[in-house]
Amino acid sequence: MKKILHIAEAFGSGVLNYIKNLTAWQCRDYKVYVAYGVRPETPENFKDQFPTEVEFIKVNGFTREIDPANDLKALFFIKKLVREIKPDLIHLHSTKAGVLGRWAINCNRYRVLYSPHAYSFLMMDCSDLKRKLYKHIERISDRKNCLTVTDIDGELEASKGVTRHAICIANGINPSEMDEIITKAEKLRRPNAHTTICMLGKVVPQKDPILFNEIAKAFPDVNFLWIGAGPLEPELKSPNIEVTGWLSRPEAVAKIMESDIFLFPSAWESLSIALLEVMYIGKPCVVSAADGNRDVIETGKNGYVCRKKEEYVEALHMMLENPELAKQMGDKAHCDILEKYNVGVMERKYRKLFNEYIL
Repeated sequence: MKKILHIAEAFGSGVLNYIKNLTAWQCRDYKVYVAYGVRPETPENFKDQFPTEVEFIKVNGFTREIDPANDLKALFFIKKLVREIKPDLIHLHSTKAGVLGRWAINCNRYRVLYSPHAYSFLMMDCSDLKRKLYKHIERISDRKNCLTVTDIDGELEASKGVTRHAICIANGINPSEMDEIITKAEKLRRPNAHTTICMLGKVVPQKDPILFNEIAKAFPDVNFLWIGAGPLEPELKSPNIEVTGWLSRPEAVAKIMESDIFLFPSAWESLSIALLEVMYIGKPCVVSAADGNRDVIETGKNGYVCRKKEEYVEALHMMLENPELAKQMGDKAHCDILEKYNVGVMERKYRKLFNEYIL
């Protein structure tokens, strides 16, 4: 049986979900290994979310920031691991694993894929100098023989400045899994007497809680709900904002189902699993013009894409004053997930890639 090795330092949130969706079908035809690092957002019981056939290996030295001593430790660990497993395909996930993996592995001997899951040089919460450094590191690492697989078209466009070989296979969610969670959420759902606009995610610069707060101030009679927690919670100080803290998935989905509109003002974003799940639930979405957001949301069709506070306010007024229009947009968002952004479509495209180029 042929072997696939996934390597991920950022093993949590969207990356974990992405690898979980890949391994769900890969385990039927391949022996699958997952080499991972631990972050604060990595669930303690993450192995329970994967097929029992997956073999997990914790990588020594994986850290989020640049750390020469630990980076070297992780590089040599990966090199040794690949020699022992001898995989037929190696799939690197996110920047740290993508850089260290490409330099640790003989990319002429092994077939290697790299999925950035949002390039580090697109982050807006670091200096211009640091972003230039990240971009330079990506360019240098592209000297290796590797195929970049982006999550969405916007990321494919961004890849043109740092790689010669890239394709796009859009990320997707598992509708069957979501149906199970929605069924559980229905039992937790409570009637909502007040108009509510919600957001789901960690309260960090990427999600722009400052802008969320400013938008909430423009609607003093509307409830704003932030499902999640994080270090920038003090920025959410408008009196009509409630921060729930972290909830279980059924609890979070129940809160989304109770809400009227999903507001997603990310400063930067690849393709957000949270956004795709909200679209599947059938909520109209008002989002930022970040790459991943504008690739799935079409203004006037399944939501609105906005670039400044005034546009958000106008879009929200439009939806609040036209509930039937908002419902039509939510229905269109749901249909888009069924047609384009689900694990079935994702599996077919990966299998085609494997058959034509790799395995």
